[in-house]
Amino acid sequence: MTQRSPNTFLVGAGPVATALAGALRQAGVPVLGLWARRASAARAAAAVAGVAAFSSAPPDLLLEADVVIVAVRDGAIGEVAERLVGTGLITTRHALLHCSGAISSAEAFRAVADKVGGVGTLHPLRAIADARAVLRTGAFRGTVFGVEGDERGRAAAQTLVGLAGGSSLALDGAHMPAYHAACAFASNYVVALLDAAAAALGRAGLSERDALAALVPLAQGALANVAERGLAGGLTGPIRRGDELTVARHLDALAHGDPSLVELYQVLGRRTAAIAERLAGIEGAEAPDGAALQAIRARLAGGR
Repeated sequence: MTQRSPNTFLVGAGPVATALAGALRQAGVPVLGLWARRASAARAAAAVAGVAAFSSAPPDLLLEADVVIVAVRDGAIGEVAERLVGTGLITTRHALLHCSGAISSAEAFRAVADKVGGVGTLHPLRAIADARAVLRTGAFRGTVFGVEGDERGRAAAQTLVGLAGGSSLALDGAHMPAYHAACAFASNYVVALLDAAAAALGRAGLSERDALAALVPLAQGALANVAERGLAGGLTGPIRRGDELTVARHLDALAHGDPSLVELYQVLGRRTAAIAERLAGIEGAEAPDGAALQAIRARLAGGR
C-alpha cells in the first residue's frame, strides 16, 4: 500500500456495501465504483452512495483498484471472489477484503488467496439497516471495525478504517465465530429483547408503537449507564436491589401468556444476578444481600 488513499472498488449492493461506498467517498477515498449482478440493485445502491454503478460483467475499471471490498452475503463471498479473479482483472496487485464478521479472510478467500496481493476482513460493528441513514448521521466516524487478515490485507483494512474516521479492533481469524456471536448479542438480540418487552407491555393494552416509544429511551439509558460506569456499576432494577418480591410478581405476570417470555426472563435474570454479585468487589458499591440473591435465583430456577 502507498501513502495515498487507495483506489477502492465495492462489490455488492446491500446496505453495508452501499454505506461503505458512500462513507469512503465522503472521506475522500477514490471509490471507483460499485458492481452487482442485478442492474437495478447496482443503480439503486450507487445512487445512494454517489458512485458509479456497474452490472453484468465486472468492469475493466477493476484494474485500477488497489483494494476491492466484497460486501456480499457470507455464503457468496468465495464464489464472487473466484469469479472476479477468474476475469483476470484482479491480480497480485490487489488486496481483497470482505465484510463478514463470522468467517476469517483465509477461509472466505481460500480459493483465491494465492492469486491476490492480500486478504483481510473489514467488519463494521454497526447495525446497518438503511445506508441512507448511515450517510446522513456522520457515516462511520467513531465506528469500531473488526479487522483481521494477512499483513497486506490488515494494512489495507486499517488504512480504510482510519480514512473513514473509525477505529480498528484487531482480531485473530480463528476467533471470528466467537467475535460475531458477541456482535449478535449486542445488536440483533437487543432487538429481540425489545420485542419481548413490547410483548409484555402489549398485555397492558399498549400498541407496539407506543411500547417502543416508552422502552427505547429506557434501553438507551441503560446503555449510557454501562458506557459510563461499566457492567456491574451500570446495573439497576429489582435484582440489583435484591428485591425477590418484585421478581416473583414479574414471573407471575408473565406466566399467563407466552411461556417463552418466562423462559427468557429466567435466563436473563440468572445472568443479571451474577452481574449483581460482582458489586461486592467494587469499592463504594452497595451489593445486594447474599440471601436475597439466593432466593431470587430459586425463583428464576422455577421455584415458587
